[in-house]
Amino acid sequence: MSTQHHAHAHVLVADDSPTRTLGIIQIVKEFSYVKTVSTCTFGGLAEAVGRTAPDLVLLGASDWPDCDLTTVVRPQAGTRAVRFISFGHPARTRITPSNVSAGLHGFLPSTATPEDFNRALSAALAGFTYFPRCMTEGLAEYRMRFPQLTPREQQVLDLLSEGMSNHRIASRLGIKEATVKMYVTQVLAKLKVESRLQACLKARGLASAA
Repeated sequence: MSTQHHAHAHVLVADDSPTRTLGIIQIVKEFSYVKTVSTCTFGGLAEAVGRTAPDLVLLGASDWPDCDLTTVVRPQAGTRAVRFISFGHPARTRITPSNVSAGLHGFLPSTATPEDFNRALSAALAGFTYFPRCMTEGLAEYRMRFPQLTPREQQVLDLLSEGMSNHRIASRLGIKEATVKMYVTQVLAKLKVESRLQACLKARGLASAA
């Protein structure tokens, strides 16, 4: 998998464990395409992202509040599109369409080898994702449940089901509010429902998706 467009990538390691951080630095600094590596604590993520403009962030999953990347990434990254790979225990990471749309490009368990890190970083820097198959079953089920929706419409529906307004969805996805309104209209039509509430119920599996 080519990383030629990121031959001099800057990687930011955001974790509250100094020992774990040191181990990860030792691994990623050996990759030829990683030019620089910087570190920060979870609380210092926003400042570090703004100051160092990383190509990729390795984020300690154990430090996420409520295990929800969407509550972490957007406030921390601001308007900058940042790719994240989380690492740690799988139970602390939720792989959802909204997390992926927020920038989550991969997950590495505590047992990951240097080769696993290399595959994950290479994939993320090339614009792909790297997730254990067992963790993406929810995404597959989501897409299978609503095959009539485009990927962007699925993202809008997922954010809609979290109770977000059109304005917040537009901010999250980096698009105009008028565009969100168009997507919401398309989603309602394709799901054959008449309201946002009914769409939310379908997205949560509380109503028939037929």
